[in-house]
Amino acid sequence: MKLRLAALALFAAAPLLSAQGGQKVVSHDGGCQVTVPAGWQVSAGIGLATSADKSQSAVVSSPKHMSGLADVKQIAPTIYKDDKVVKDSGSEFQMEGQSGDGKPNVYRAVPVSGGLCLVEVKYTSGTIDDARKIAESLKSAK
Repeated sequence: MKLRLAALALFAAAPLLSAQGGQKVVSHDGGCQVTVPAGWQVSAGIGLATSADKSQSAVVSSPKHMSGLADVKQIAPTIYKDDKVVKDSGSEFQMEGQSGDGKPNVYRAVPVSGGLCLVEVKYTSGTIDDARKIAESLKSAK
């Protein structure tokens, strides 16, 4: 009986725990979002979040000048010359390497209803897995 009650209490607390585990960062137009760790500073209205020690950042956007993943697949490698494509399908495009400022990064794009969502996660501390986790949370905010 005690085990059942403990399981029910844990189940009931799960949404609260996940809500405390991260916070949403929404693109400037409100169309896209990612989840970053709790404690990061979120700049509302511009889709930017930075870790407390400024060693990690995430920028989420929904560009109107790109119509879909085909545009991203063509343009992104010319901008992120030190990145390698690690995922390329009809539902996502992801590159990893170094951003233009020399910081390690994960860049990801996903199509959403009516557009496209992009995120770039840069880091000088933490791991690539931490950056991937943020990038993989990219989705429509609508």
